[in-house]
Amino acid sequence: MSIEEWNEICAQVSVQMIEHVKSYITPISRVISDGEGEHLGTGSYFELDGERYLITNEHVAKHLKTNSLTHKFWNNENIFKLTNPAISLSHPVDVAISKIDDNNWGVLDHEALAIPFERFSKSHNTVEHELLFFAGYSGERSNFYFGFMNTPGTPYLTQELPFPTTVPEADPKYHFALHYSPDKATSVDGTSSLPDPHGFSGSLVWDTKVMACIKENKEWSPELAEVTGIVWGWPSVAACILVTKVEHLNLATLKTNLPINA
Repeated sequence: MSIEEWNEICAQVSVQMIEHVKSYITPISRVISDGEGEHLGTGSYFELDGERYLITNEHVAKHLKTNSLTHKFWNNENIFKLTNPAISLSHPVDVAISKIDDNNWGVLDHEALAIPFERFSKSHNTVEHELLFFAGYSGERSNFYFGFMNTPGTPYLTQELPFPTTVPEADPKYHFALHYSPDKATSVDGTSSLPDPHGFSGSLVWDTKVMACIKENKEWSPELAEVTGIVWGWPSVAACILVTKVEHLNLATLKTNLPINA
């Protein structure tokens, strides 16, 4: 495969994955006052046993203890407060979920979707050189004006990096690393660049299955992609994004322990 052919594959996968996941994701903001907010991180909606949940990092959701947190449904400009508490696992897992009640999900028209639980991989077990994808909301690109939070999303297609040995808070039992070098990234549309990654916390990472399909001579589509982890950190010393492996998220167990507001 030539470099040109590889670049074309990456460009096509990026475009298709952006379209595929955009309805699953949401920016998460902290309410400061009735007319002011602050972007905190990224979340995604998933569905388990017929109920919908928001998933993000524990270090994002913990702000619920002192402030209201908000989320947005795709293709709807309204901001909604999280109405249920979150249950979480702290570092090294760093994950939290909160139930989205049916009446909140259906109160206004939108195009948000919830990821079927079956699309969470049983474990992080990708083929060699697999393409991995996430889309998140950078704080650098988020602005609050006229009572609205404007948070353009940032999609990113990359590959796994050899595990860094210079990051004491990273543990290869729980985590894996992704390349994140803005100076080396290529824009699909030729006009954008990678932002500071603050705000990507809570973004789900997808195993696209592109390389797996190439190896097996199968046709690829984004519907084959599976969630393989959740972003939680970005140590500048290692020029990478740190991700918790999917097998440590324990979503089904968290669900059974989740308190629900009366």
